[in-house]
Amino acid sequence: MTHFEHNLPILRRRAGYTQESLAEALGVSRQAVSKWESGQTLPEAATLLTLADLLSCTLDQLMREELSEADSPPPDTAEAEAEEARFALFVAYDQHMDRFSVLMAVGVFLSIASIASILGGCLVWGETGFVILPFFLCVAAAVFLFIWGGIAHSDFRKAHPDIPPLYNADAIAAFQRIFRFGIAAAVAAILAAVAVLIGLSLFWRNEAYGGLAACTIFFLVIAVAVAALTYLGIQYTKYHGSGDTQEAASWTYTPSPSSDHGSGFIMSAATIIFLVAGFVFDAWHLAWIIFPVGGLLCGMVGGTGKK
Repeated sequence: MTHFEHNLPILRRRAGYTQESLAEALGVSRQAVSKWESGQTLPEAATLLTLADLLSCTLDQLMREELSEADSPPPDTAEAEAEEARFALFVAYDQHMDRFSVLMAVGVFLSIASIASILGGCLVWGETGFVILPFFLCVAAAVFLFIWGGIAHSDFRKAHPDIPPLYNADAIAAFQRIFRFGIAAAVAAILAAVAVLIGLSLFWRNEAYGGLAACTIFFLVIAVAVAALTYLGIQYTKYHGSGDTQEAASWTYTPSPSSDHGSGFIMSAATIIFLVAGFVFDAWHLAWIIFPVGGLLCGMVGGTGKK
């Protein structure tokens, strides 16, 4: 039988640590320490050894002996209340930004997918009035999500105008790895969608609705990719926006040289793809789509500026 969850807060207070300071010393999240003290999880063996060193105790004292509250000094009430309020703010902020990210991403997906719904409706119902129904349903759902999410986010920011830094370096580094891969994958998917559109249109050129089917798939892929970019962008704000409310208000945008080079490369590549698709595959009527896609990518690249 272990008394770890009972002993840990006693030894932590005796050593003068708060949950947050102990988490930083161990290189783990605040939630992890909270779960240890509530008995939900146990740390790994290596973490236990480090924990015993930090708390100046033995593993037996930490795990097996049942310590008394009298063994530790009474906690500072003001400090405990401040720590509890900070943790409550962290939970509320984390949940709100996750929910806001999903609402906005789904809204963006539905907005772009509404175009695919018209094309797909033509495949199912032909040129009848029913084809417009999925379009309006998608647009109505997207508008609902945008308004709901936007008002909720505005209310949260008004209720909490100053958000202190809430995430440690490890949490931010872990997100950065996901962010880099996600952005690269989404941009690659947008470029691949153009190739898929041209390829399927040529493959189905003798089919009655081949072009409609190819465009439907194209817009669905674009919808997923742009929704992913939206989600990742808001998540980036979640991790990097806390603690910078006042500073962020004074930011000014200045394009970086790398953004200019990237935009030039994108539009040059778009022109090459357009010419190859036109002269080699005689797909002039479809290849034009590469230019609005290139403009979208330039906007993403140009969005990275400096103060």
